[in-house]
Amino acid sequence: LDGLREVIAGAAPDQVALRFEDEAVTYGAYACEVNRLAAVLTRAGVSAGTPVAILCRNSPLFLATVGAVAKLGAIGALINTHVTGTGLAHVLTVSGAQVGICDATAVAPLADVVGKHPVRFWAEVPAATALPPDVHALGDALPDRAPEPDIPDIRGGDVFLYIYTSGTTGYPKPAIVRHLRFTMGGITLAGMLGIEPGETIYAPLPLYHGESLFVGFAPAFRVGGTFASRRAFSASAFLDDVRRHRAVAFVYV
Repeated sequence: LDGLREVIAGAAPDQVALRFEDEAVTYGAYACEVNRLAAVLTRAGVSAGTPVAILCRNSPLFLATVGAVAKLGAIGALINTHVTGTGLAHVLTVSGAQVGICDATAVAPLADVVGKHPVRFWAEVPAATALPPDVHALGDALPDRAPEPDIPDIRGGDVFLYIYTSGTTGYPKPAIVRHLRFTMGGITLAGMLGIEPGETIYAPLPLYHGESLFVGFAPAFRVGGTFASRRAFSASAFLDDVRRHRAVAFVYV
């Protein structure tokens, strides 16, 4: 976490950190959004060791929430967006989360499981969107700006993420990822791939599975590069995206 924070702080604020289709987010904007989300989570009672449910497609919101969770020493419970109904209610319950961040695509699945799990969600949705009782508009809670949160003493062995299976052979189960694994993944893969500051890695696989997080986002941010993705994988757009983003490496399974 310290290394990642140093990269974000040391990068030029106008250097592009994230690219999602036609959207570009600078390091300065990313850092600001991370702190704003950290403020929302802190007010909701999140602190070191608190699970936070993240139910989003690939997006800047997903990665800013991961950044906020990391800064607070909390645990990101990455929920597979294809899990619905009883499976969704189960995984939200067993995650231990009381608070979550989601996007507009999660509103309908969450409406189907109202009252069947303990998580209160803040959703990034257009104004006037009808929301279930346990989902609130994130825009109403986000401050215009927020200071750097108090950073707890986070160790490599502390849990960082729960990455859940799809639930095709039973209820979704979590893989437990610690800070050291994430950090070493970024350091090792940045060297193996030869990524340099300002270069781009393209990884369009679902971030909730962890592949794009570990092999794309972690090494790109480790060196002050750019992470490029898209909200949903597209085979027909894959090579066009690699060219458009001028990626020097890409992630695929």
